[in-house]
Amino acid sequence: MTNYGRPELLVSSEWLQAHLNDPNLRVVDTDPLDAYKRVHIPGAVPVKDNFWKDPETNRRFVMTPEQFAAEMAAMGIGDDTLVVAYDAGSTTAGRLWWCLNYYGHTQARVLDGGWNVWLKEGRPLTREEPKLNAATFTPRRDESLLATAEQIMAKLEDPGVVVLDVRSDGEWDGTNLRGNKRGGKIPGSVHIEWVNNLTADDERRFKSAAELRAMFEAQGVTPDKEVITFCQGGIRAAQAAFTLKLLGYEKVRNYDGSFGEWGNRDDTPIA
Repeated sequence: MTNYGRPELLVSSEWLQAHLNDPNLRVVDTDPLDAYKRVHIPGAVPVKDNFWKDPETNRRFVMTPEQFAAEMAAMGIGDDTLVVAYDAGSTTAGRLWWCLNYYGHTQARVLDGGWNVWLKEGRPLTREEPKLNAATFTPRRDESLLATAEQIMAKLEDPGVVVLDVRSDGEWDGTNLRGNKRGGKIPGSVHIEWVNNLTADDERRFKSAAELRAMFEAQGVTPDKEVITFCQGGIRAAQAAFTLKLLGYEKVRNYDGSFGEWGNRDDTPIA
């Protein structure tokens, strides 16, 4: 992991097993609840909503500070807690990482390879849910991590900004509408589907720093630019934002509304 710009954002299965009993560590299983109930990493807590979306906005945008703080406190995550998130594909783990950072909690990590690697390596498993102590989570928004539709429209002609579409090919070319009124892409955006950030084998680890840098830079996604990631609902885009931050990119925003908002508004341009 030493070739990444910020290798500390990833933890290995070896590291996590060695630190499972650390009193300040909270492991979060961000897969669906039924998967958690079957079996999970010892000490891991489940989540109610692994997209962390506000029901008052029809689950279009991230939870409010009050909602998110309540969810964190209920999981025993306080202001000083080190959080390690995992799932079976890194999308919802990346989403939790982004939400935590958006609300000012930078002590957040993602398990490389997640559940796939943990299970394959025969590491400890349990069905027991941990007993949690009360915690206080203080949300502090970092608006530099969030993009809005208005900000994107204002920057479409800015050469210092690149809009990165991480959706599937069908969503990119408009053949898969995903229930949106309109299909297509944000004008000027470039396309790298999020799955390309991970190895194609059954472990689904993050690719090497050299592979990732070459892939992004070939599409003009370079570290000197401000990068805005989007998908359908800001989940895959959060995983891509995590990947770029892992590489050391400094100016990365997640368009939380993503195409679920863009494709259903009447004032947003579509190519």
